[in-house]
Amino acid sequence: MAITSTQTTGFSDLVQELVLAKAQEELRGRLVHVMPGHYVPGRFVKGTNTIRFARYADLGADTTPLNEGESPIDQSLSIGSDYFTATQYGKTIAVTDLAQLDSPHDLISIASERIARQAAETMDLVVKDVLAAGTNVKYAGDATSRATVAQGDVITGALVKKMAATLKAANVPTFADGFYRCIIHPFQEYDLISDTTANGWIESTKYVDNLPLLNGEIGRFAGVRFLVSSNAKVFVEAGADDADVYSAHFFGPDSYTVGDSQTLQAYFVSPGGDHSDPLAQRAIAGYKMRFGAKLLDLTGSLCAP
Repeated sequence: MAITSTQTTGFSDLVQELVLAKAQEELRGRLVHVMPGHYVPGRFVKGTNTIRFARYADLGADTTPLNEGESPIDQSLSIGSDYFTATQYGKTIAVTDLAQLDSPHDLISIASERIARQAAETMDLVVKDVLAAGTNVKYAGDATSRATVAQGDVITGALVKKMAATLKAANVPTFADGFYRCIIHPFQEYDLISDTTANGWIESTKYVDNLPLLNGEIGRFAGVRFLVSSNAKVFVEAGADDADVYSAHFFGPDSYTVGDSQTLQAYFVSPGGDHSDPLAQRAIAGYKMRFGAKLLDLTGSLCAP
């Protein structure tokens, strides 16, 4: 009698493809820090653990009049380069033969989904911490540092306008849709949508233009589209009286780069697939990747409890 099992030819490849597909779905759907379109892909330098991003400085205005009949002095491009190194991450999950035999559920499929989610969320959290390390920070209320942010110093429409103005004043371009982006925590979402400022918050369900919704988008205000994520940076007990401080990250296009020197790979070892499992008692699913991220241009973080 022919049966399909974990030993069937091609089964390992099938599970690996399932893990990768689910990981890509997570990155595009719910994990906004590494959502395609939010960052610039970095270029891996072959033979090193370095990822580089070329930068060309703007040419400053020159108000010196030309002399009649004389050509201006030639200028040269100013070429810079940002670089960062990649770090390797990976995990495995094992399912025993008896667990597969006795469980009423498809444990291999469940394990594939969970390991894919872990890989995608690992990327999201690593990038989140890189963004949170930026030094262009504004604080809510009367706070002058993270340690002085108090419980009542919440995010408001006025502060959002100030952050948008800061980006504009620094000549940070908007995305192609004419808006900046901001990643906020659900607790900050509550404070922001509770602001009753005139001509203020517009919920995504009330948009009247034809712009497609971004994944995780909840609304817009003052030229900023807001994405909510429970992974948004929280500085636990870092504020006044040990208050948790939540960081709202404002950014424009090309503000950070993400790159890998080892693309996310999924693995599946069938029971008995290696010498450590001579009695074919364990199936193992896992992932491995090597990547990093770096801030490139001015972004802004607004700290509030």
